Amino acid sequence: MPTRIGVPFLSRRRDNPSDPAVLGSSPTRLSPLGHGLDETAEGSPALPKKSSASPVRTGLSRFSPHRGADNAEAPSGLYLATPHATATASSTRPTVFQPRRPWRKLLYIKQEYPDDYVDDTFLMELQKNANVRMYDYSTVVIQTTVITQHLSSIMIFISVFINLYRGSLAGRTLVWCSSISTVLGFVFWDILNMYLRTPEQRIVRLNLIKGALLFALLLFGLSPILRTLTEDTSRDTIWAMTVIFFGVNLAFHDYSTGNLTNIRFPGSVSLNAAVLASVLLASQLNNNLSVFAFLSFALKWFALFPIFRRYLKRISDAASMATTMVLALMATALFMYINKAVALLHIFSSLFITFVCPLWLIWVQRYKNEIHGPWDEARPIVHRYFH
Repeated sequence: MPTRIGVPFLSRRRDNPSDPAVLGSSPTRLSPLGHGLDETAEGSPALPKKSSASPVRTGLSRFSPHRGADNAEAPSGLYLATPHATATASSTRPTVFQPRRPWRKLLYIKQEYPDDYVDDTFLMELQKNANVRMYDYSTVVIQTTVITQHLSSIMIFISVFINLYRGSLAGRTLVWCSSISTVLGFVFWDILNMYLRTPEQRIVRLNLIKGALLFALLLFGLSPILRTLTEDTSRDTIWAMTVIFFGVNLAFHDYSTGNLTNIRFPGSVSLNAAVLASVLLASQLNNNLSVFAFLSFALKWFALFPIFRRYLKRISDAASMATTMVLALMATALFMYINKAVALLHIFSSLFITFVCPLWLIWVQRYKNEIHGPWDEARPIVHRYFH
């Protein structure tokens, strides 16, 4: 029977069935190109024949069949490699993986990571409440005295206007009282400067006196105009605008203690609001002398007196606390003859601001949760060089 060859360039021959090596070998399954297998008359598959051609390496694999029962090695030859054998051989080869570059916290370079990727060390830079300042009750009470002082000074100023408006206080008396208190304040300032030896905080007396005299003469000449400034405006509008301006003054007042010689923003907004409120109130007075006395008192009370209070707060906490008590008691005493309900409201508000609000702040501080970490924006360090 003629032999069928699956691969044209290989020639095979029928092995001798009586060969002991063939008898002891087991049949081998070949690839789907196994149309080149020899079949016997009984239908049993025959072993592949040896090739007379030279070995071909491309697409073929060399192997030896299984050993027989008589430990005789079967003849080896060239056979087509099956797909299963090829896949097994490729899977056994070691795969070389190139390690990825380490992740860097930079967005301006392209990396092999998604944009929202973070490594395990990302939260190691987490800082919680790093800049939170823990307050003490006594310290907070002393710091709140500046608010109580300014609130009491506004109440005293309003009580002075009400007494002028009712006629129980004369304009001449107010001029003398404000002038004497201003002189005493300057003398006390000079004594403290000589005792503490702080010449850098002294105010140039000559320039200050010149400016005060010039402004007093200008204000005295403008008093008739300011008295008739709001004749066509209803009093309800005047009172409402006065309350608004004093609220702006209270909100934008400079409560710091470092500014001693000048007025800065937002302190200038507070001063301008107080002056506007004073002008509106002065327009409701009856004579020019009362207008002049009231406006001069307003400028001393809202421009010079806050600087003096800051100076006391800076040199001594006890002096600042004593000033707070004096102003609060004075405002309460003046309003007792005007409206007792307002006087009691002022007392309770002063106690609440001075003693209750510090406790409230310390209690709320336990819920403070300020976090900083690598997600914050970078802050450049600017070096300043002074020549």
